[in-house]
Amino acid sequence: MSPKRFFVCGRVCLFGEHSDWASELGSYSGRCLVVGTDQGIKAIAMKADSFSVESPIYGTRGRVWSMSCPMSIPSLQEATQDQTEFFRYCAGVALEMKRRYGITGIRMKIKSMELPLRKGVSSSAAVCILMAKAFDVVYELGMFPHELMEVAYRGERLTGSQCGRMDQACIYGKTPVLLTFLGGKEPKVDPLRAGGNFYLLLVDLGGDKDTVKILSDLRRTYPMDENIQRVLGRTKEEIVRKAYRAITHGDSESLGGLMRIAQQEFDRYVAPASSGLGSPLLHTLLGWKPIQDYIYGGKGVGSQGDGTAQLLCKSETDREEVKRIIGRDLPGMSCFQLTIRRRKDG
Repeated sequence: MSPKRFFVCGRVCLFGEHSDWASELGSYSGRCLVVGTDQGIKAIAMKADSFSVESPIYGTRGRVWSMSCPMSIPSLQEATQDQTEFFRYCAGVALEMKRRYGITGIRMKIKSMELPLRKGVSSSAAVCILMAKAFDVVYELGMFPHELMEVAYRGERLTGSQCGRMDQACIYGKTPVLLTFLGGKEPKVDPLRAGGNFYLLLVDLGGDKDTVKILSDLRRTYPMDENIQRVLGRTKEEIVRKAYRAITHGDSESLGGLMRIAQQEFDRYVAPASSGLGSPLLHTLLGWKPIQDYIYGGKGVGSQGDGTAQLLCKSETDREEVKRIIGRDLPGMSCFQLTIRRRKDG
């Protein structure tokens, strides 16, 4: 049997970060807008009698990670709990597939990984979706997208990760989607038809980000802080509704303004709850004067912190100029572009 080929992109939360877990703790349904990145992960996979995964190490030449173990529940459980094991997320998905379908084994080799790790673009979720898709195609299971999302989510959670349910939306690729979270159930997914082109620039801030600490701090504080409840509830819902209209109408200027508002609300009311949200590099970039004439707005990505920022540029040419300025003035940061294309009728 010849190997099957796969590609999964990363995921950027345009608006509504933290809405997935907040909906489980609060009185509001969580809503967020997400879209796949231009970058992703490519892999090949085939049936095997055991479980094995191999990947090049991001940002290096010729170095690889690899792991293998029997495709048994005890062995996979052990791998999911090894916090030093890079592929524990893959092992979690394999464990979930073993329990559900009795899979005998798989061999997956990641050929390229363009996504930066631990930067808020769902690299771990993308790996989990990739693993789930590999099992689905190799064993001809015929799984639906929401089933793949559920297996990937459950698999990542088996490792002790506090990931929410928005991360697995990377399965929808470059189509923007509205996710609605209903008290811990599988999210409702509504694809959007963009009414214009949106020229985003994702900026790896080159800093440190402790997502586990951020989520732990916010979850602990949320039940006692009315301001955080409001910002992650009613305020975010209002912003997401306006952003939905801006995307479907092709209104980049309004969308950029909403990014500025969302960041201001987050900085004022949510960020004080965690020392991991001081984000000096993020705020340096968002306030950098030389780029202001070329952007409509910007904000943090994912759980926020000094991982990745998103900037909405006024045009494709303006995006190139912002990349040039950042490369000149802020050399510790690196850029990768994301374009949401207008979907034509029909």
